[in-house]
Amino acid sequence: MPESTSLSENRIPKERVKAVTIDFWNTLYDSSNGDGRTHDRHETILRNAARLNAPLEEAAVKAAQKEAWEYFNKVWREEQRTPSTRRMVEYFWQRLALSADEQALQEVTLAFEEGIVKHPPSLLPNVKEVLARLSEKYYLALISDTAFSPGRVLKRVMEADGIAEYFSMMSFSDETGVSKPHAHAYEVALSGTRCQAHECVHIGDIERTDIAGAKEYGMFAILFAGDPHARMNDEHKDLPTQADMRAESWSDIAHILLG
Repeated sequence: MPESTSLSENRIPKERVKAVTIDFWNTLYDSSNGDGRTHDRHETILRNAARLNAPLEEAAVKAAQKEAWEYFNKVWREEQRTPSTRRMVEYFWQRLALSADEQALQEVTLAFEEGIVKHPPSLLPNVKEVLARLSEKYYLALISDTAFSPGRVLKRVMEADGIAEYFSMMSFSDETGVSKPHAHAYEVALSGTRCQAHECVHIGDIERTDIAGAKEYGMFAILFAGDPHARMNDEHKDLPTQADMRAESWSDIAHILLG
């Protein structure tokens, strides 16, 4: 496990902190209901392929989507940006050798974007209660790298769960044009807080993006390890973290930032 600092040895000076920025996936929300989202998305692809007289097998759709994710991860890691939902759909549409029918592309893109509304993930335990308390003391901002679900849709999920109101600013990679650890992702988030980097703490679950980006930008950082199903941080799970603190739950976050 990464080296961590005990909660009794808090490295984050609360008296200096004015703002807290927070990641979305596997920090505020888990990844639940992914099977429902995938099922509906694939059904939309199969239906449109049949309409185009190019019926497909489910296995072919899964293989094409896997290739699309590989493309996404390459761009995300090497270019510090996230391809749009439409670009991702076009990518595997080409892999499936389907004709570029605009109606089909629009319908499938919408199904991928909106799937999270019908099959939303769940807030992690104690998130809402701790956000309410943090918002009384700090400016809060969101910094999220997006994939199939764009920022405008993620915001609707947050509104439905009653937590959007706590945030002064939201920085989504599909809107800013960059993803973490790019400095602009943090710059946009802090623009809504009127705070300097050294007065801010970022909370996130991925060492390569959340922690490295925040520390390079001059912020304090908390590595969140409270979602046991998080997958994207596996490559760093056995390495020391650059984070100032490690939190195993949102109760830990409250202890670190509120005492």
